[in-house]
Amino acid sequence: MKSVLFYFIPLLVFAVINNVVSALSWPHYLVLLLAFLVFQLARIRYPKDALPTIAKITQAAFYILTVATIFRDQFLSPLIINVLLGITLGLVIVEIIQTKKKPA
Repeated sequence: MKSVLFYFIPLLVFAVINNVVSALSWPHYLVLLLAFLVFQLARIRYPKDALPTIAKITQAAFYILTVATIFRDQFLSPLIINVLLGITLGLVIVEIIQTKKKPA
């Protein structure tokens, strides 16, 4: 259960920064970097050589979300970032559901 927080806390940080902050500055980028690193810690749930495909897809979606958030002020609108947040959240939920099912 604790490793699930490694998914939801960074997504919450990204959502708050995207919807509250109008122009990103270096402290916001630092917080985004820390949230990104915390999301990467979610990989410790799996053995090193057995990362499921859905986990790889979720990580890729979060990479895309991070890059899009960084370039939000120059090229994108907060609405697009919110859509990417929703997609990433959906993938996280699918990953949690799929990896909870362990054959006995």
